[in-house]
Amino acid sequence: MRRATFICATRVEFGIDTPATVGLGGIESTNIALARALARRGWAVTLATRRTGSVERDGVLNVPLAEAGRHPADAVVTSNDPRPLRDFPDARRIVWVHNPINLEKAFRKRYLLPILALRPDAVFVGSIAAASMSPVFAYRRRRVIPHGIAPAFREPEPTRGTGRDFVYASQPQRGLERVLTLWRTVPAIAATGARLHVFGSDYPASTDTGGPVVFHPRVGAAALAAFYARARAMVCPGSVDETFCLAAAEAQAMGLPVITAGIGALSERVQHGVNGLIAPTDRDLAEAIVQVAGNDAVWSALSAGALLQRTALTWDRAAILWEAVLDDARA
Repeated sequence: MRRATFICATRVEFGIDTPATVGLGGIESTNIALARALARRGWAVTLATRRTGSVERDGVLNVPLAEAGRHPADAVVTSNDPRPLRDFPDARRIVWVHNPINLEKAFRKRYLLPILALRPDAVFVGSIAAASMSPVFAYRRRRVIPHGIAPAFREPEPTRGTGRDFVYASQPQRGLERVLTLWRTVPAIAATGARLHVFGSDYPASTDTGGPVVFHPRVGAAALAAFYARARAMVCPGSVDETFCLAAAEAQAMGLPVITAGIGALSERVQHGVNGLIAPTDRDLAEAIVQVAGNDAVWSALSAGALLQRTALTWDRAAILWEAVLDDARA
């Protein structure tokens, strides 16, 4: 049987048995999703995370980080940090690059020397992320495999866009202040009756008073998808440190067009006029919001394009692509 170990050494304490109502971050949730998808394809998968005790679910053995090396593996995948790969001299070693890493950060986190010494393979989540990584990071080979989208966003009935609720669900530093300023200062947006719902920010959640902006706490995938089922679109300017933007892909899978400035990975996630609108300036963003809010024909066309993500980005498809990398790594 083919054996793979995934090591996710983030600071978050989580596991494959973490309740679905808990809103895990992108690195944690994608490790769980890929581990499950490979297990469905017959792999013996060990997932090492920051947890106490071991548990086996959905064909995946989830163990504490300290126990990762006790389980034999043909291929070992670690998220961002190459240092755990030192404990697996007989396995092919792969770094799953979720976040951009510059030279200063690599020195500070002590990533560079293990990469130079071990020459692991690297798997990036987007082409822009792969192209922006310095050649000084001497990976043996670089691949690009996009994430999949959780069934929670692909299986429910998609939105019909009948309301005027817009969503911001990315990290606050990726353009939230810019969007809030537009909502509070552009009369044309107010005239459409569009409301902005912000999920998971540091702003205090408040009772919905019918105002133009509503803040929500971080919620699990099912609750977020339920809100998307009555929303109109997502607004997400983007950030240069964004390598995939799972939030945008999940929104598109529920039929929400994404309005963006096209910064970073958002220029990959959004094809202008197909599944969203790329609007570089504040004026462009405001005009795009007004257009999507008020023009049902435009919204319908963009929503239809967004729904193509339901079949284009699945974890089963991602697992097939990963399988080729892992099999090559075993050769």
